[in-house]
Amino acid sequence: MSSQRDAEFDNLINGAIQRSIKSFSLLAAHASDEKCIPSQYQRMVAVMYYQLDANKIPREERPEDFLPEKFEIPFICLAGLGVTLPVWLSHAEISTKLLKGLIHHWDDIRQWILFLYQAIIVQKDIDLDLRLNCKSAVLEFLGLVRDRLVLSWSQMITTDREVMRLICDLWYLETRDARFFTWSLNGTNQRESAVFNSCFLVSHEMRTTIDWENILCTFNSDTELIASIALRHLDREISQGTLDLNCIGWDMHIISAFSFRENIRLSLLRQGAIKAAVDVLALIVSQSWTGDKRIVAARCMANATVFLKIRLEDMDGIPFILQALKSNLIPSLLKCESLLPFTDNMPASRQPEILLGSLVQSYTIYRSVLRPISLSIDKVEKTRVEANLVIGSQLHKTWMRLKESVAERRRLMKHDIADGHHIQTCQNDKCSQAGETGTFKRCGGCLHAFYCSKACQRYDWQYGKHKSYCKMVHQRCFHTRGQMSSVKSKDLRFLDQIFISELRKYPMRINTRSPKINVVELNFVGGFVNISFDSNRANPNPFGIKCPCEKFANARWKKEIEKAKAAKEPLVLVRAFIPGGMSRKIVLQAIPLRRILGKEDHRRGDRVESASNHLNLIYTCCGQESLKRDLESLRG
Repeated sequence: MSSQRDAEFDNLINGAIQRSIKSFSLLAAHASDEKCIPSQYQRMVAVMYYQLDANKIPREERPEDFLPEKFEIPFICLAGLGVTLPVWLSHAEISTKLLKGLIHHWDDIRQWILFLYQAIIVQKDIDLDLRLNCKSAVLEFLGLVRDRLVLSWSQMITTDREVMRLICDLWYLETRDARFFTWSLNGTNQRESAVFNSCFLVSHEMRTTIDWENILCTFNSDTELIASIALRHLDREISQGTLDLNCIGWDMHIISAFSFRENIRLSLLRQGAIKAAVDVLALIVSQSWTGDKRIVAARCMANATVFLKIRLEDMDGIPFILQALKSNLIPSLLKCESLLPFTDNMPASRQPEILLGSLVQSYTIYRSVLRPISLSIDKVEKTRVEANLVIGSQLHKTWMRLKESVAERRRLMKHDIADGHHIQTCQNDKCSQAGETGTFKRCGGCLHAFYCSKACQRYDWQYGKHKSYCKMVHQRCFHTRGQMSSVKSKDLRFLDQIFISELRKYPMRINTRSPKINVVELNFVGGFVNISFDSNRANPNPFGIKCPCEKFANARWKKEIEKAKAAKEPLVLVRAFIPGGMSRKIVLQAIPLRRILGKEDHRRGDRVESASNHLNLIYTCCGQESLKRDLESLRG
């Protein structure tokens, strides 16, 4: 019986050598049969490589003479290798030989792939079925790049300029011509996004440089086009009745990879990448998944939350936070808990908690953000979404902490409406003028410095430090293509209430006798409020200096501490670090002690009279730390 099967197999091999399509089809089926033995598979692969010899490419023929049957064997060979090699590479006795064979014959196959792409796939005048079959065969073979057992070969793909442009264009073709969309109900088709995404993963793992200029070339260096295609891919996938969870995960990861390229990131954010990521998250967590689909769904959830964690604080933070909140970020994060046990690793499982507790909570100090967060919490409580949280879990603890913080600040918001004043200080340190919001002019460069007069602004530019500071901060405006804004007046006014509220929590730490000043540092970045009382300046920078820009605020801080010693009344000097998007912002305040103790007369006359005792400055930063992190992650 064994000899009969051997004879039948020999006949198939001979038929394949004679270019019998039937023999090739039967061999491809036999390669996936459990009765196939390693030596037989090696012979099959040898015949496939023989048929894919570059000398057999019909380069001299005219496209109008191309007949589908002429390409059936190359198609079967490419697809057969793409489908069966990953299975047989796990066989220890032949895996090394198979990998060496793949690398050895890659140059011939590469020529076939490039020819098929240029002569058939992109040629609009060629028969559509032939184009579709050709693309399917090429994709099946390139799908090998997803297999970790062929990393040494995959590295050759990611560094091959022509092949990478081909992969990019196949990915592009799927959106520019709906007939080439590879979604299928059973999810068996090789997907362009899978191949493209794997190239990014291989490049990262093998520590090779991504040739971004080569990739951009495929899209005529149009970053808006690239962003549009990436988001279109994702939108098309999530709009299908039956979701391809794997492809949604790949598309989300491709968007993340693109976002590390500064100019593409800005295009993605302008075109709604934040909303798209929240939409993916909401879609995934709104459904019940079973079996292995829970693992893939958890991966989609992780990819979306990782992107949000990295990109919500791009530029100035607040606009994107508001965008995410409007798309139901908070309810979606709370629904993540059922998928957390199925994430690939511990960092992935912590992303929802980090987003909720570190990022969302830190922005509750802004009145413009606190209101939509409050509405989201009301909605969660009304719909009982929080009932699905596991009591005592980390996500549940984070949620309870957020609710407590928001409840406290909502009470301050009511007081803020009743007592709506905010004192500004002239940025010129030779001037002592202070006044209510709206009475000073703002610098049009950094958008954060205010002056009582043009004379003060000119003086500070020519003789002070604002020229150097403003030019550094303006780098942020350059890197974000002008997407830089100041803090709104209502948010500045609300910050006054926040600072006083925090100080009043520590009455025993406030010195009401001597010295005349209390020096307090507050850090609101990261969700938790960290506070340092250090009037003796034992640790002059408890929260560090993270960027050269912050040295300007630090220099002014030191000067104001010395000036406060000569003040006519006791003061509390506050340096507060607040979230500010791609970099933290710094607020410097000198608050009369009597206001902290609740002894201030809130009549308008008292505000103006005491304005000269106030210091209230805000500094932003160039965002150098954020840009540095992206460059380190980019590698190329």
